[in-house]
Amino acid sequence: MALEINLVVRGTVQKVMFRQTVVRAAQRIGLKAGASNMRYDRSLVKLTLIGDEDKVHELVTALSSGKKLNSWGAVVKSLEEDSDPIPYDQHQVTTENVDQRNWNPNVEMYL
Repeated sequence: MALEINLVVRGTVQKVMFRQTVVRAAQRIGLKAGASNMRYDRSLVKLTLIGDEDKVHELVTALSSGKKLNSWGAVVKSLEEDSDPIPYDQHQVTTENVDQRNWNPNVEMYL
């Protein structure tokens, strides 16, 4: 069954390759994902996950673990349902455009 979930992610999530890390993790397990930094709060990213319900929950559980997500120190402190979500296709980074961005190659992803 397909599920769409919109989250507010707080923690060390900007300037640490979080968006690339989570979008690529979603790609690997067959989900669509979109992530956007919020300029007004450097500890906040909005995230959309779409796909198989079990896989969405698997990724949400991994994000909620409190563990470092990559070698740059991305860590999620909290996840909340987003009451004012960004539509998937309007996110800054999505599974469709992640490869078109100029990412720093010196990051190891743990997800």
